[in-house]
Parts: sequence; structure tokens; C-alpha cells
Amino acid sequence: MPAKILHIVDGESTGGTLRVSRLAKERDILRWKDALYIGPVPAGLSLTQLSKLRSRFWTAGKRTDEFVQRDAQLRTWKQYDEIVLWFGSTSLCQLSLAQVLTWFGKQTIRNRRISLVTAYGGTLRPEQLASPFEARRTIAGETLQLAIRFWGAFTSPTPNPLQEMLRSNLRSLPHLREAINQLLQEYPGRDDGLSCLERRLLLEIRSMGSATAAFTVGSIIRREWVGDTLLFDMLRRFVSAPCSLLAFADPFTSRLNSWQFNSAKLRLTDIGERVLDGKEDHVHLNGIDRWIGGVHLLGRNVKWRWDEKKGRVGHGR
Repeated sequence: MPAKILHIVDGESTGGTLRVSRLAKERDILRWKDALYIGPVPAGLSLTQLSKLRSRFWTAGKRTDEFVQRDAQLRTWKQYDEIVLWFGSTSLCQLSLAQVLTWFGKQTIRNRRISLVTAYGGTLRPEQLASPFEARRTIAGETLQLAIRFWGAFTSPTPNPLQEMLRSNLRSLPHLREAINQLLQEYPGRDDGLSCLERRLLLEIRSMGSATAAFTVGSIIRREWVGDTLLFDMLRRFVSAPCSLLAFADPFTSRLNSWQFNSAKLRLTDIGERVLDGKEDHVHLNGIDRWIGGVHLLGRNVKWRWDEKKGRVGHGR
């Protein structure tokens, strides 16, 4: 009898491609959908507790049940002979992989195999999935412990554990080093108060003179590791900030949170130019309220800043 396999995939795209490929039936595909690089992910919470918190975050406090069905399907794992994890190289995938493996690390697995497919199925055609599936590798104890350590560091209330990991041997999860570096670079910059992604958005608009929100976000996504929700929200905050870094280049009469914002044409303000030149500090001017894992950056004098010259996060400006 063929082994019964539960496939845990990184989102709708991979899940749909996997189903069409006939490598798995719909009932055996679990889509792990949560952009963990946005919003609170504090330490010490059970899966149920964290799922409720994340649900409140994504629904602006309206619901706590967004992940109930997902978590219930995860708990059917004992019905399967093997659990195959489909997570690629992006920071989002590495965070989801760490969350899932940390959860399995607390279960009694016995003789069941947990394996990893490192190809990103969302960019492949159905007929291209068979080869990476056959090349999947079993998650060994070293890899499991590294994923658990990464999850603990990400959910820590300080960035220190993440930085300490960069001095470790991370070879069993080869994409982890880049994921950690990307997360650390999202702390406010020491010179301007901008995260790496915020700075790239503003530089893209500066290079064009003016650009639509959709064009700007699309340009960044082609080179970066995040989805468009985070980037559009960054642009909205630049426009609505007390000391705005962006303004509308053409009249815009729709609501800022509407989909029409995507086509709004944006330009830098004088303050935006000064911030990009390191003459003003975005956090000092406008404050910040943002989570990076378990770290809550709040206020105008945040404790942690990314130092580009030293390549690390240190104490405030």
C-alpha cells in the first residue's frame, strides 16, 4: 500500500499546483498561510494562542478563528505515514517552516518521516513538481533543532538571539542566513529611521520623479521577499504620517485604504527628500508601531536600530 502523505505547503499557489499535478489529493494538502514577518509573533504561546493573536491582527480585532481550520487539519498528522513540507528560500517560507517544525518538535513522531522540498512550488508548472518531490530530504535532528532555535530567536523580545545565530553553523538550513539578515535589516536605520524596504520604496519613487503605488510596489516585489500588503501599507503610512514623506503627484479623492490607492501617483515631499539624505529621522518625526517577530518597536525613541556600516542591530540612534 502506498504511503499516506500530508503535504504542508507555503500557500494557495503551491497548493493549487500540487493538486493539479496529481501528486496529492486536495484533502491531503494543508496550506500554511500567514505572513509572519508582519505583526506580533511573541514567544511563549501555544499554536492555538498564537493563531488567535494572529487572527485578531489580520482582522483588526474582529475575529479569532482565521486559523482554526488550518490548525485542525495539522492535528490530523497522525493519520499519515509521512509529512512533506514544501517551503522555499524566502524569509516567509523560512519562518513558516520554523513554526511548523517547532510544533512537530513537541509531538511524539515515532516512525513517521518528516521531509522537506526546498523548491518553491508556486513558480513551477504541475509537471515540474515530481522531480523536487522525489529529491526531498528527511528532516534530521540537527535541522529540527536549528529550526526550533530560529523560531525561538525570532519570537524573542530582543534582536540579540537572531544576531547570535549568524555566528553559528546554519548549513542544515542553507537559506536561513539570508532570512535572518533580511529580518534584521527591517529595523529602523540608524541614520534615517527607515527600514531597508521603506528606503527602497522611497528610492524607487525618487528615481522616477513620481510613480504609482502599484508600479513602485511591483518594482520592489520583483527583487524582494515580501508580499504586496506590507509594501502598500508602508506607502500609505508615508502619505498619512504627521510629517509626510510622500504626497500625491496628481489629485486623489478616494479613501487611502481603498484599492484605488494602487493607481495613485506619488512623489517625495521635502521631508521625504531630507529623510532619504539622512538629514532627518523618520522615527523621530513620525514614531513607529511595528512588530518584528517578538520585538515591538513603538514610539519615537526605539531601542533598536540597524547599523548599515557595522552590519548589525544596535542600540538607538
